[in-house]
Amino acid sequence: MSQLQDNRGTLFLLLLLFWLATSPDSNPGFIAGPALVKSRLARQREALGILNSTQWGDFAPRRAGNPPEAESKYLNLTGFREEDGYAWEDFQRFQNRCEEWSANAVGIPEASVPVWQNATGIIRGLWHRANTSSPRYHSSYNLSQISPGVTWSGYHSEWTRNATGTDGRMLVRIEDYEDGATEPEEVDKLVLEKAEIKAREVAATINVDDADGTGSSWEMRLHGVHWPRQGVMLFTTTSEKFAGIFGLPHLTTREDFFESSKALLNRTLDKALERKEKRTFDDQFDPWTSTLDAPGEAWSPSPHCEYLLYVQIYPLDQDILGVQPTLTGPENVAKAIQDIEDELRFPQGTGHRRIPQLQMSAVVYSPDCAFFLETKGPPAYAPEDGKHLIGVKQEVFLYSVSTFLLGLAFTIFGQLQLLKMQMRETSTPSTLCRVSFYTGCIMLLADGIIFTGSAAWSFSASTTLLPSLAITCVSLLSMTVTTFFLAEIHRAQEPEWRRQERERERQNAPTSTTPRHATSPNPPDTATRRSASPPIIIPSDQDVDAEIAENTNNETTGLPAPVTAGNPTANAQNLRTQLSNVFGRLLLIGIGVLFLSLAAASWRPRIRAAYFNTVLFVYLSLWVPQIYRNAYRNCRRALAWRFVAGQSALRLLPVAYFYAVPGNFAFAEPDRAALAALAAWLWLQTCTLAAQAVLGPRFGVPRGWMPDAWEYHPVLREDNVEAGGLPIGLVAAAAPGSPTAASAPPELERDDGGGGSGSKKPLLAPQQRTSTHVIDCAICREVLEVPVIRAGAEDPAAGGVTGVLARRAYMVTPCRHIFHSACLEGWMRFRLQCPICREELPPL
Repeated sequence: MSQLQDNRGTLFLLLLLFWLATSPDSNPGFIAGPALVKSRLARQREALGILNSTQWGDFAPRRAGNPPEAESKYLNLTGFREEDGYAWEDFQRFQNRCEEWSANAVGIPEASVPVWQNATGIIRGLWHRANTSSPRYHSSYNLSQISPGVTWSGYHSEWTRNATGTDGRMLVRIEDYEDGATEPEEVDKLVLEKAEIKAREVAATINVDDADGTGSSWEMRLHGVHWPRQGVMLFTTTSEKFAGIFGLPHLTTREDFFESSKALLNRTLDKALERKEKRTFDDQFDPWTSTLDAPGEAWSPSPHCEYLLYVQIYPLDQDILGVQPTLTGPENVAKAIQDIEDELRFPQGTGHRRIPQLQMSAVVYSPDCAFFLETKGPPAYAPEDGKHLIGVKQEVFLYSVSTFLLGLAFTIFGQLQLLKMQMRETSTPSTLCRVSFYTGCIMLLADGIIFTGSAAWSFSASTTLLPSLAITCVSLLSMTVTTFFLAEIHRAQEPEWRRQERERERQNAPTSTTPRHATSPNPPDTATRRSASPPIIIPSDQDVDAEIAENTNNETTGLPAPVTAGNPTANAQNLRTQLSNVFGRLLLIGIGVLFLSLAAASWRPRIRAAYFNTVLFVYLSLWVPQIYRNAYRNCRRALAWRFVAGQSALRLLPVAYFYAVPGNFAFAEPDRAALAALAAWLWLQTCTLAAQAVLGPRFGVPRGWMPDAWEYHPVLREDNVEAGGLPIGLVAAAAPGSPTAASAPPELERDDGGGGSGSKKPLLAPQQRTSTHVIDCAICREVLEVPVIRAGAEDPAAGGVTGVLARRAYMVTPCRHIFHSACLEGWMRFRLQCPICREELPPL
């Protein structure tokens, strides 16, 4: 019986593996994958054969407006057939528009100005949509007839990559492969000059932002051919319903373009297919697919719009280049361009004043979705509306990225140094209790996101590897130091949090409503009814009275007595558990913000801008928890001014780069109004911290909003009998024979109100409302002048700014001793005890 069960389990496992191996849902199986690859390679090999057997002019579709019986020619390629129903009647319009853009950029081909020979770079600009002569919809096509044998997902839904808005933005990344040239491999590359190369392979990644239409953006991959001498590039998408790369030569505008591109593609496509045919098992992806980072698209494709992209490179700015073609000839301009390109690719130390921009114009045509996208620029649009596609060379772009990453690394290092300085100043439990734990959490969360992003960037970085590693290391150090600082703050503030939690439990505890003498049908046993007294365990600080009082309070409120063990190991374990919970929540929040930010890149521009502005607003609100902490604990200053000002400036600096610099490497649109609002909000928090230090942490805060706290800067009055009278030092200040009385000038002497013998009558005018006492500070032994309001008089400045500034010079303890503010604050940084009577002092 057991043998039969084992055989059943083995048979079930084999069936499961076979089902997984043959399932083509998202990824190919071990058995179905090679079969699908071979079928696709057979179709592509057939398409390459058709390209080799055709000549210039074999593809001449019927033009718009011509009668159906007019002569037309089509190709036997997927998407190029007449029965496929694509909008090829506007193909002649597309070619004419391409020639117009080239003529506007470089003039006639015979007298064209030299342009960039290597077009590798990043460009962006605005586009405008135009309709074709006849509209097309997804219901206009029969995909089972266009591409038989292909299973489409979302067959009856709207096609993706469909631009429905009238205007939008476009970002193009061009990769120009100089190795793949038209000339055969037998020609020596050293003998062959760049001017003799007719055509090269090129690829582009395009990000189209359709903000006014579908409200989304999409990214696609296009492959094509570059003619460097003319500065012309033609790209196309390729899929199961459009053999774009195999029919690209027939999409060109000139016969010489057709011949050179056909010779290039015959060799490169054949080599690519041979390589794929030899590795059908381990290399199962289509090299000409237009979908990025989606392997499942090759096995479960979804229909989307196909695109043709015609790009014309503009001549370089002669003022920046420093060469005039009318005076020195076009060959000198070409030589200057070649020198710049060689220096960018292989730096030799030859400096240039400036690198000219990379400017191009583009015409996009979708033959199946039937629309045009044209870049905005002269002569159709004014220069204020757009200058077509503007960008930089790849080397210049990578240099700007490296510069920003190094600057960010130095910025984080500066934040780390400021944090170390602050840790040295807040090294005692008294000072640690003043710092807000949540302010440090915001800093740690930001550093963690930067560390995660830089670490992920380092895996795929090549040129920017060293700067990204520098950011990774510095951000990791900053996270480590901040984590240690937060652990110390948590350890110092944990007793306070526990007291607050017990107070909330006492307030929320249900009160018993049962009558005291109520009898129950079955009275329990007396021993059972009587609650057992909790055991008294001597804590680690030997404070047995506090333990008894805490247990007594718990019995009074009806709560079970907490068992406090004096085991330091258990306390440390409990502290580590709490810290791990806090840091675990921060980790989850950071991961959520990171993934949400990546998803927000494809949102509508307004929603995306609102999201990032909200995230940055929360991030730059890092001083709000500290402001609340100061008001809650009645603490005037918890952080050093260098730390506050330095952290504010350094954390705002990277934000200002993306919000103020137009040519930032992320291509983010500048928003100086939002930057000004964020900077003003951060400046307001800094000013609030300064106001708390000068005017008091609760200045302007209603009295009932915060719990009662000891006021170390009270208003002193002679008739303040209910509050315990004047401080002890002031009562004895005017005693005869004392050093203070002897040092006091006659005009400051007065009746101290103590009734002691030898007191002198006041020499001040009767209308004066305040008098000044002079006393020695017990810490520094220097003279301390204290203003006191006379009995029965009112000080109009007592509650104002003037009175607040006057009271900042002294501090009065609950035990009625008075000291210099700076002296007592320095003392309380290390010990929360009165220097005279050793009474416990409430923290600042």
